[in-house]
Amino acid sequence: MTLHFPVWLRRSARPFLLLAALAAIAPEARAEGSKNLTPGTGTRGTATGANNFVGYLQHNDGDVASATSNSRYFLKEGAPADQRLYVRMNGGETLYFGVRRIRSNDAAAVNNGRLRLQVKYLDGNNAEQVASTHYLEPQTTSTEGAVNLAPSQPGYIATPEEAAAGPRYLAGNTSPAAGYNPFVYAPVASAPARDYWVEFMEVDAAGSAVGVAQNKSWYDLWDFTVRDATSEKPGRLYSQHWSFTAAGGTNALSSSFVLYPLIPNLNFNNQSFFVKRVSYAGIQPFGVILVANSQGTNVAGNFKDKRKSQNSNAGYPEYKLFVNNPDPVIYPTSPRPNNPTVTTSCSGGVTTFTLRVDQAGFGVVFIDGDRNNLYDRTQDRVLEKPTVIGDNTFVWDGKTDAGTTMNQTNLSVTFSSGVGPVNFPIWDCEQAPDTGISVQDVRPGNDGAADYIFWNDSLLGPSFSNPYINPIGGNTTATSHRWASNAGNEKLVNSYAVGLLARGNAIQIVYDPVSACATTPPVVLQPLPVQLVAFTARAQRNGVALQWRTASETHSAYFEVERSVDGRQFAPVGRVAAQGTSTTLQQYAFIDVTPPAGPLYYRLHQLDVDGTGQHSSVEVVTGSPAEGFTLYPNPATATLHVQLRNALTGPVTLRILDATGRVVWQEQRTLPASQRVLDVSVTNLPTGRSYLLQVQTATGSVVQRFVK
Repeated sequence: MTLHFPVWLRRSARPFLLLAALAAIAPEARAEGSKNLTPGTGTRGTATGANNFVGYLQHNDGDVASATSNSRYFLKEGAPADQRLYVRMNGGETLYFGVRRIRSNDAAAVNNGRLRLQVKYLDGNNAEQVASTHYLEPQTTSTEGAVNLAPSQPGYIATPEEAAAGPRYLAGNTSPAAGYNPFVYAPVASAPARDYWVEFMEVDAAGSAVGVAQNKSWYDLWDFTVRDATSEKPGRLYSQHWSFTAAGGTNALSSSFVLYPLIPNLNFNNQSFFVKRVSYAGIQPFGVILVANSQGTNVAGNFKDKRKSQNSNAGYPEYKLFVNNPDPVIYPTSPRPNNPTVTTSCSGGVTTFTLRVDQAGFGVVFIDGDRNNLYDRTQDRVLEKPTVIGDNTFVWDGKTDAGTTMNQTNLSVTFSSGVGPVNFPIWDCEQAPDTGISVQDVRPGNDGAADYIFWNDSLLGPSFSNPYINPIGGNTTATSHRWASNAGNEKLVNSYAVGLLARGNAIQIVYDPVSACATTPPVVLQPLPVQLVAFTARAQRNGVALQWRTASETHSAYFEVERSVDGRQFAPVGRVAAQGTSTTLQQYAFIDVTPPAGPLYYRLHQLDVDGTGQHSSVEVVTGSPAEGFTLYPNPATATLHVQLRNALTGPVTLRILDATGRVVWQEQRTLPASQRVLDVSVTNLPTGRSYLLQVQTATGSVVQRFVK
């Protein structure tokens, strides 16, 4: 049983020292664009393995009418509504933006021309309006990957470090000093909330695109940041139709390359949403189109036919794909469905499974004939169909998917129920041999939990992927959707999931092949086996008080409280019995009555009755260290700056620990003179996670939490 901890909980930071406000040390500047997908700083280019910089925005990769185009109308003037790059803004907010264009692999693109960026919107009469127009002047280059925009002009991002720092939005575009000098567009305060879009066109000296060749263009740095008078507004940048390039058929997309699909819930008139995090990290496309939709493809047939991978680009844009978690104020989180239930009946050689749900969606019954948790159509049966509110029946005739009678007397049955279908068609990704497509839950409630992804590559051949049909799903790196070298060239590879999946444990049953009758006890499906919604550790007079709450549990045996003095080696200090199985809020408490002096680290180890379990995030209780510090930017991207309250001289040890307390990076430094700011590279850390930074000297140790 897996113990899941929401990211909001893993990221919760409790102040360990009374420190000056972060804004007093450095302005907030996070940016939204390439910094999220390809945050690497320093030298950039191409890479065939793990990296943090490959994956460039592109347009004009093939004729818009070509069936094999890898960009179609994306970013172009006159693009249909579902192929534009959008930024959502309210009246009174400001858009800061900039790009860096590099020479593509096309010979004709050696000297890309003058670049025009236009911000547009639809007025109250649905007429297209130009909000602002901006130009970037070109420069000549003969090297693929070299910058072909002139330096030192507004809207030009000179370096990855500038992209990481974000736009200079203060004091006449002078601060933050590490940022870039942006283009600026600010609708009037009375303007309605609306979607603006940005078009990229090569133009002549007069600013006209008429008769000007539109060459393939790559952008390794790009940023579209929305701010109001006080703060940045992340989760505003999206497209329904993205086009990217890895600048080579074997180059791998960055390990940070994730997008956030906004999945409407039909049960609430599409006015509330599920959000997932889909990872394309490590796939190897030369040029690729990424979309998300409800059906998969536009081919004829039922839902099973439509979601199959295809030999042509039959995918279509529908759902919005964001660079960050969509702004929840604008895109509210969908209410969670109640836990579905399953009952089983048998009559006349037919077994009927009845799934009861309170939100319409999708249901799956996996009958595992050989009980190996793998799908084999000659041994197993998968029953699936869309569901309606109330009772939904799945009828089994005792046969496998191959149509043969199932003769096994011991079976394994797994029930699943999902709400909010989502497909991820990928056009023309040559290969994904090492890390394939995977998804995580973001909203509601399951933030960060690895979720199940499914596929059917039968039309591409049995050697395309392994397995080439996966109707039962996988939620690990090893079971991600992958395919072999050059197998995906000019293919549409589709993966599918649901906005929120409730899945029960596999039930082992005795089956009578003679009567073709299977019976199971009533089953309650839950999105999370054990859902921890709070965990705190606080020092008090009689020790350290730990408290935690769970929203639901299934077969949970006990919680073991573990303590560490260095954040690395943990040992149990107590045990608290769990509720077992529960769908209501449960509260737990424990007091560590003999805590040693100094900073202490606590975590929970939840164990199921079968002995499986998982650790929680780490909570820190500090003693009285001599030094304190603040971290910025937080969330971090490439470099984490450590602002010390007191200057340090001499030896210091820096450590980064993950949410389980494991040391993922450590460095000893000898500071030659009094220093107030230390820089720590976090480039190689996985994104979307919570970490602890520990600063240790001869006089003490202090810890702060940060997110990347």
